[in-house]
Parts: sequence; C-alpha cells; structure tokens
Amino acid sequence: MNTQAKAPSNPAIHAPALATFTRYVGASVIGLLALTGAAIVDGVMVGKWLGADALAAVNLLIPLWILLFGLVLMLAIGGSVVASRYLGAGHNTAASKVFCGSLTIAGVGGAVLAAVIGALHLPIMTLLAVPESLQTMIKPYLLIVLAGLAPQYIAVVLYYFLRVAGQPQRASRALVIGALVNIILDVVLLGWLHWDIRAAALATLVAQLTQCALLVGTFKRAPMPLRWAPTGLTPRRLAQFCANGVSEFVNEVSAGLILLVIHWLLSRQYGVAGVAGFALIHYALLLNIMLACAIAEVVHVLVSQNRGAGQWRRAKIFFRFGMSLAVATGALLWGLSHWSSAALSHWFFRGDNAAVYAQDFWPVIAPVFLFTGANLVLSAWFTGLQQPGRSAFIALSRSLALPLVFLWILYFWQTAHSFLWALPLAEAATLAMALLLKAQQSSAWRLNTTPK
Repeated sequence: MNTQAKAPSNPAIHAPALATFTRYVGASVIGLLALTGAAIVDGVMVGKWLGADALAAVNLLIPLWILLFGLVLMLAIGGSVVASRYLGAGHNTAASKVFCGSLTIAGVGGAVLAAVIGALHLPIMTLLAVPESLQTMIKPYLLIVLAGLAPQYIAVVLYYFLRVAGQPQRASRALVIGALVNIILDVVLLGWLHWDIRAAALATLVAQLTQCALLVGTFKRAPMPLRWAPTGLTPRRLAQFCANGVSEFVNEVSAGLILLVIHWLLSRQYGVAGVAGFALIHYALLLNIMLACAIAEVVHVLVSQNRGAGQWRRAKIFFRFGMSLAVATGALLWGLSHWSSAALSHWFFRGDNAAVYAQDFWPVIAPVFLFTGANLVLSAWFTGLQQPGRSAFIALSRSLALPLVFLWILYFWQTAHSFLWALPLAEAATLAMALLLKAQQSSAWRLNTTPK
C-alpha cells in the first residue's frame, strides 16, 4: 500500500480556489520582485548617484544577465512543473528526486558559467556593444556580480521548488530579506559613502549570498513533502525537464537579444544618452514582466497540480483568475506610465539629455503593459498542461520573432523612434495568435469527453 497517498492535504488541490490563488499570487509577486529586484535597485541607484554614463554601462550588461537567468529559469520551472505533478498525484519520492537533480545541476552549472564568462569577459563586453570608453568602468562590476552566479542559481531552484511544495510565503520571505540587504547596501555605499560602481556589484553579491543561505535554511527547517534524495539525471531526463520550461527560456533569451538590438539602434542614433534614457523605460518593462510572470507562474503551478489530481474544472478556474488579474495589472501600469512618466524622467536624470529621450520613449512603449500579462498567462496555461510546443510558440512570437520583424520594418520608417513601436505591435499580434490557440484547444476538449 502506498503510504504517500496519506500525506497532508494539499491546499493547491483542496483549499478554496480564490483564497488559494490569492495566497500564491501574493507570495509569488513578492518573491519574484525580490529575486530580480537587485537589477532594478542597482540601476536606479547607479543612475541617481553615479550618472547617465554609469547607468548606460550597467544597462548594457542586462542582455547577459537575462541569458544567464533564462538558463536557470528553464531548469527551475521545468523541473518544478514535473515535481508539482508528482506531488499532486501523491508521489513525493519521485518529486524529491527531480528536486535534487535540478539543484545539483544548478549549482555546478552556475559555477562553470561564471568561470567561463570571467575568462572571456573582454570579447563578451565587445559582443554586448559596450563602448571602449565604458569597458574599464564595467569590468569590475561584471566580475564581482559573476562571483554570486552559482548561489543565485541555487536560490532560484530552491525558490521554485519550495513554492510547489506548499511553502510560497517562506520562500518569498527569504528573497525579500535579500533584496532589502541589497537596497540598504546601495544606499549606504553609493548614497552616503559615494563609492564607485563596484559598490553596486558588491551589494548585489551580498544579496545573492543572503538569499541562497536563507532558502537553504528554509528547506532544512520547514515541513514539506520534498526531501534530499541524491540522484543522477540522464541527459534525456534533463532535456525532458527543460522542455517544460523552454517557453520561459525563450522569453528571457529573446528579450535579451531584442534588448541588444535596441541598444545598438539607440547607440547608433542617439549615443550613450539614448541608451541611458531607454534604461529607465527598461526598468519599467522589467517591473511589468515580473508582475506578469508572478501571476503566470502561479497559474502553471496550480494548473499542473490540479491536472495531476484530475481536477480539470478547478484548473480552468485558476486560469481565469490569472487572466483577469494580468489584464487589470497591465491596465494599471499603463495608466501610471501615462500620467507620471514626464515627472519621473526629469527627477531621475536631473535635467540630463537622457531625460528628454526617456520622456519621448514612454508614449511609444506604454501599450506593451496592456498585452504582456495576458500573453504570459496563456503561455503558462500550456506549460502547466505540459504542452511545451504551444507555450514556446507564444514565447518565441512575443519576445523574438515578431519584434525582429517589426524592428526590421519600422527601422526604415522616417519618423522619430518609430522602431520602438515594434515592441507593442509584437505583443498585440502575439495575443491574437495565443487566443486562437486557446480557442482551438477548448474546441478540441469539447469534442472529447476525456482530456488527454
């Protein structure tokens, strides 16, 4: 007789739907904002206290950070989706093996990547279009932050698996504490002591180490169905895990590539001031996508567990909750950007030319807020159903294929900032296609009494 079936009740499956969704979303929003808050905090503090050149230098590294984060996100989300389904079916030992394999690969992979990038930092900075005038400034920042890559990878995997194990608040608390450490150190080292850009990197490193240590402690102390069960993962099994998270990897890597192209176009037309002005817009977009991801990740966690338990009606309820909240959040951010962008731009750059560019860019980019959340929730729905092909199609369309097409078309349009319209147009077109995919799936389900 399988004793695992007598495990404590799983709130994702049995608790009231709205209360469960609210609990998970609250923890997810706090956790994801804390997890990526280091990048936003560093950018804001660097731009405010070290100036536009330093902000441009930090922002030019963001495509690299996006690529590295995308790799671990693919592993963490892909593995946690599989583990979540096992937990929903009561197979805790199998879920623990997935967890241990994912955590081991994250730690080793993070260390190897940090060593390789550190050794090749000069050609990598050239590939990122960092001007020679900024490379001396940015080199120590890059190397210091890389020292925390392996702990950050471990923290990301722990965070996602703790969430599916029913500990979203504890996981989020650890990330919030780390983010607060980062903010306090930035204020002290940059604002009060007036250190250089290395202070921002040091604050990020300490925050990453803090988050990792707290999450490890949470795993050891908190009661949960996951246990440390050392196991090896075959390349085939690893590929299966990563396939479930491939849409998130595509989202991250494609966003990094598009940002790199935009940096190149901005630098070509407006110089360093244009790159710095867009940096403020990019932080707003990052905030938007992190809120959308927080909602989407709750959807795929709850959908996958209820799918494993055979509760399809409940899975659809969570999807509707996610779509409604994503649309409302996007509309709120659009309204805030419409009414406060000018004042924010001038306060942030204190009369610099970058403020003028930022103010010009806001109206073009703002419509992105209206579509991103819905696209990510639709992608998460297919991820939760373990349909990586459809999920990856949505991710690839919104973050790479359509932006590149629109960038190529609009770059030759003889109006100011026309190529930036590629981002909202790509999101809108993707939403139309994603809704069509969802409608096709709903029609197929109605024709079959038993979902596949």
